[in-house]
Amino acid sequence: MNRLSLDFAPRSVRYWWARSGAALRAALVGATLALTAGLWWTMEIASDRQQLQQALARTAPAAVQPPQQRTTLAAKGALAIDAAQAKAMNRALVALNRPWPELWDALERVSSAAGVHVAILEMRPDSAASDQDPGLAQGMRLLAESKDSAHMLGFMRRLRAEPFFVSAVLSSHQVNAQDPNMPLRFEVLLRWMQASP
Repeated sequence: MNRLSLDFAPRSVRYWWARSGAALRAALVGATLALTAGLWWTMEIASDRQQLQQALARTAPAAVQPPQQRTTLAAKGALAIDAAQAKAMNRALVALNRPWPELWDALERVSSAAGVHVAILEMRPDSAASDQDPGLAQGMRLLAESKDSAHMLGFMRRLRAEPFFVSAVLSSHQVNAQDPNMPLRFEVLLRWMQASP
């Protein structure tokens, strides 16, 4: 005799729950728990955000001021720069606004001239020159090295003949006795006219 499949149970959630396998039931329970945890976490984050905004409003009343009041406060803060800061800022601006391309070109013309055998070791801005003549001349100190005094003097003549430089003054020189070749190390103070704006 053949087996008959008679099922008179109503098709409800309970019916489908009973017919589903254990894996599907576990997946449904896990998804429900994950959704519940996600919803709880989202609500906690929203609550924390609201508390932080309230604390920020209490501690920083300037942040909620109208834009007009904020700009006046910023302008008052900008006026509070003391003289030392202003002087340091002016020195930095002078250093940044040096005519670097013209300076490099002039030094390249002098150092690549025939008969010049000088190595430039160091270049540094001369802050004393910009303090004494704030708008007239800018200065640079060069530390250079040559084989002997004849090459040093030839280099100085070429620097003084270069039209870019207003003056080239030899400020110090000494023989490097630690080097077996005994080179002559010297320092030159260069000045040039500041370009008009």
